[in-house]
Amino acid sequence: MNGLTLNGFLNTATSTNITELRKQIADRSQEATTGFQADLVLHLKGRIDQALLGERAIQENADDRARLELRNIRLSITDNTLTSIRDLTGSIQLDMQSAIGVGDQFKQNQHASEAREALDAVLQRLNVRHGERFLFSGDATATQPFLDAEALLDDIRAISAAAIDEADFAAQVQTYFEDPAGGFQTSFYQGTQTASDADAVLSNQSAFADLLQGLALTALAGSDQGVPYARAGTPALEQALDKLERGRTGLVEVQAGVGMRLTSIQSEQTLLEREETLLTAAFVELAGKDQFEAATQLRELESNLEASYLLTSRLSNLSLLNYLR
Repeated sequence: MNGLTLNGFLNTATSTNITELRKQIADRSQEATTGFQADLVLHLKGRIDQALLGERAIQENADDRARLELRNIRLSITDNTLTSIRDLTGSIQLDMQSAIGVGDQFKQNQHASEAREALDAVLQRLNVRHGERFLFSGDATATQPFLDAEALLDDIRAISAAAIDEADFAAQVQTYFEDPAGGFQTSFYQGTQTASDADAVLSNQSAFADLLQGLALTALAGSDQGVPYARAGTPALEQALDKLERGRTGLVEVQAGVGMRLTSIQSEQTLLEREETLLTAAFVELAGKDQFEAATQLRELESNLEASYLLTSRLSNLSLLNYLR
């Protein structure tokens, strides 16, 4: 009985030791992987509050960097869109004016077709999204800011049909695009008139209205379009060509504002990256664990665990022999 009692005691002690070794192995394995203490409370004792504050500061830094990166992405898309629009519309005004100057009807029709294609492309770009968010709709981020080009041209055709002469048509077109109660703002543009997001670029402002007016009227200047009030020499087309160039100039100013915000964001990102480095270094000094040391301890613990399993096996065999005797 004494042999059985002693073996039972040894078995219990060995089992407890194995349980403790397993826990230590799990802890050292975590430390070897993460480089941080597995049990901060035990390691830091009365300084755990410092670690918690440091960890919170690191998380807040990461959240700030994530928000800045999201702003950077959206503004970069906006910036690229504006550049693309300016590239698309770069030569249309001069080309049409040149064709009008020499009275080349074929060239006028050709440039009208180019303006129509550019109008489609510009509207497509202004309807750009980042994820599910339309970038040029103000606060109506789930709503596409503009209808398609044909809707805009149909509105202008309707104005032409109701106009009594060239001057009346030009005046009505100007009202459509420039009056807050005009069709451009109230029906063709689908976004909000203001934006709570300081980074948002509203496409209801004059630069975009002027650009779209210029493209739309130039597209309708072709002899095959059936809008005589928009042909060469009419007040509406002259006004539109001026608006086209004014709109492109306005886009430069809009894009300059976007560029300033991008520069500001990049400066903030640089500061946060430096802050992250300092915070991480301080946290590692407080709560870090040398991964090489943890790996060395892990191997020693695994060797001890194997030895404990071997001892348990031998004790089990010894208990059986004692019982048989």
